[in-house]
Amino acid sequence: MRLSFPKCFAAFALALVCLVQSTQAAPYDPPTWRDSTWDYRSEDSVDIKSEISWWKVGTVGGLALSSYAAAYVFVFAKGWWDNDSSHFHFENDFKYALNLDKFGHFAAGVVLGETFYEGYRWSGLSEFQSYLYAGLSAMATHIAIDVKDGYSPAWGFSIFDVLSGTLGGFLPMAERYVPIFKYVDLKWSYWINSTYFYDKTTHRGDAVFTDDYVNQTFWASFKPYRLLPAGARKYYPSWLAFAAGLSIDETAMDYHAPDKDRHREVYLALDYDLEAFRPQSRMARTFIKFLNYFKLPAPAIQVYPEFNWYLLYPIKF
Repeated sequence: MRLSFPKCFAAFALALVCLVQSTQAAPYDPPTWRDSTWDYRSEDSVDIKSEISWWKVGTVGGLALSSYAAAYVFVFAKGWWDNDSSHFHFENDFKYALNLDKFGHFAAGVVLGETFYEGYRWSGLSEFQSYLYAGLSAMATHIAIDVKDGYSPAWGFSIFDVLSGTLGGFLPMAERYVPIFKYVDLKWSYWINSTYFYDKTTHRGDAVFTDDYVNQTFWASFKPYRLLPAGARKYYPSWLAFAAGLSIDETAMDYHAPDKDRHREVYLALDYDLEAFRPQSRMARTFIKFLNYFKLPAPAIQVYPEFNWYLLYPIKF
């Protein structure tokens, strides 16, 4: 179901108002739990004690297993595992979706990494241990999925899919300890502008939106405010960022189309650095951290393979 433009705009405006109202410090206030280089992810030593609670570890493990079981029943089995098995084999398909699926595996790894981090940190592991084990857990998840794919006649174990998911699982750790990630965010957007993927799926009810790469865009969002000298920052909105995005057209999903007709799409857009609002509670920071992985609607232009402009991309109207 598609929402009308007024409803979409109203919902988006309301979300921004609520976000601003929930913050307790203006963007230019002196840092409290962050340092001057905007280390958004650093934890206060008094915020969470590094003392392992085994019942919490058990709870995290139980929730993870339950999530895997639910994903298998409601997504994987229905989407692509509900078919005849085959002998285990490897397959690296570099033609599928012009490799945009590798970005999808990366994004899935990021979600897993962030989720596992929160669980391990809540269990009492140290900050570094939580990031490390979260990345390893994301890698293990992708290996398990691809092992199952290896027995499917329609798919196969893909080393590059596992590598993409693993790198995504370690992105939260990189954002904490690698300085360059203080100036760039990796984001994802999705909106059903085209039903091509669902129309071409043999059983429409079995279509899984994560495979709908025609309507997905993956972004690198750059934060000019953090690069400016301290004296110049007061003249630039701390929340305003610029993003470059990558997607594909409908023909890119057609194996039978000539390669010259299958195109990637490149976008440039305004963006919002939600971390600039700097809420003080850890719960609010965690919420902002997850939300900031989503590229919210904003003005954008398509620069390749043709020129178009959109008022609130990814919504095309």
